[in-house]
Amino acid sequence: MKLLKFHLRYHPPGLVLEYLQKGLIKNKDIDLLDMNCNTDIQELATKLYQREVLITDDVRNQLEQCLETLKKRIEHEGPMGKRFYIYKTLVTHILPLTNVCFDKIGKRCLSGSYDRTCKVWDVDSGQELKTLAGHQNVVYSVAFNFPVCNRVITGSFDKTARIWKPETGECLATLWGHTGEVVAAQFSAKGDHAATGSMDTTAKLFDVRTGTEVNTYTGHTAEVIALQFDPNEGQRLITGSFDGTISIWDTRLKDRVSVLRGHDGEISNVQFNWDSSLVGSSSLDGSAKLWDARKTECLATVAEHTDEVLDICFDWAGQRMATSSSDCSARIYDVKSDFKELAVMRGHREEVCFSPAGGCLLTASADRSARIWNTTTGNCLQVLSGHCGEIFSCAFSYAGDAIITASKDNTCRIWR
Repeated sequence: MKLLKFHLRYHPPGLVLEYLQKGLIKNKDIDLLDMNCNTDIQELATKLYQREVLITDDVRNQLEQCLETLKKRIEHEGPMGKRFYIYKTLVTHILPLTNVCFDKIGKRCLSGSYDRTCKVWDVDSGQELKTLAGHQNVVYSVAFNFPVCNRVITGSFDKTARIWKPETGECLATLWGHTGEVVAAQFSAKGDHAATGSMDTTAKLFDVRTGTEVNTYTGHTAEVIALQFDPNEGQRLITGSFDGTISIWDTRLKDRVSVLRGHDGEISNVQFNWDSSLVGSSSLDGSAKLWDARKTECLATVAEHTDEVLDICFDWAGQRMATSSSDCSARIYDVKSDFKELAVMRGHREEVCFSPAGGCLLTASADRSARIWNTTTGNCLQVLSGHCGEIFSCAFSYAGDAIITASKDNTCRIWR
């Protein structure tokens, strides 16, 4: 085996070793999830040198340079590193929006709407690139196929999902079969499969290339409102339902692998952490839970909220979990240390997401603003105001240098 080059992975921090073995080029990922502003680069380089046979004396200096670059990126993206300013206002749709997201490099974004369309936008110019039209009802779910981002999937109340080519606006496939509204749709990590969740109590797996159904996942007794592929291989799928349970599926099998039971109310969201070892769930019963994805047992329950828990998310390193609630608070927990509460942010209640580097938390709310919070202290760093209606969706770009907010005033705002 011969090392060819190092690749940097910023979120979560890590290295990718590109090497040659028997004439084939292969990659090996090295997670550096504990790297922070205080990391001793030489000490870390020594540990990697001793552990990895691909890292030899002649690349030791190059390794230290790569680690130093990663560390500087983390320092630059700390919670006090930047303020965001309004960059563009996208006057998007004739009816309210439903969802928004960025592509991998933050140059394009998607918006779904009650007007039955999804639009592709150029973030730099604010110009509409394409309108993806064809659904016969509300477009509720929109997503790119990360990291390539050359396909878009939309889920609609017309009981179908569609796969599109965003450069041309061409519909490549219509995913049929559901008998209820499609409220969740996502590509697998490799982009070869797509999954949909529906109000008909089922989830479905489709072949992206042909648009044909691979599996129908049955077992839930109420609406399936959230789903996610595991972030690495895409061979596992989790679904959350209004029946109060979370199901784990192996995409190579038809029957579900396990069921996570314990909530007393409807599930509002489910999510894997970075390495797919943990599952987080939020519920309208006022709790959030942390589960061992392999042993399928509950590791911890959050009961500090006094009202419905509406959303949940992990940071990129999978070491912290955030919740948001109807009690107008968001909370952050350490998932690696007895689920200790790290910070409480009061004043917002809707969607919640970490910045890529993990130093900030972004929340949206009915008060027509989004807020950026310090994840260590719980202090509000900045209020993003200007929308004329409730903000119900928000997201950071992958690089962390842009934010998108979507409002019931029918506009999206880009902040930089």
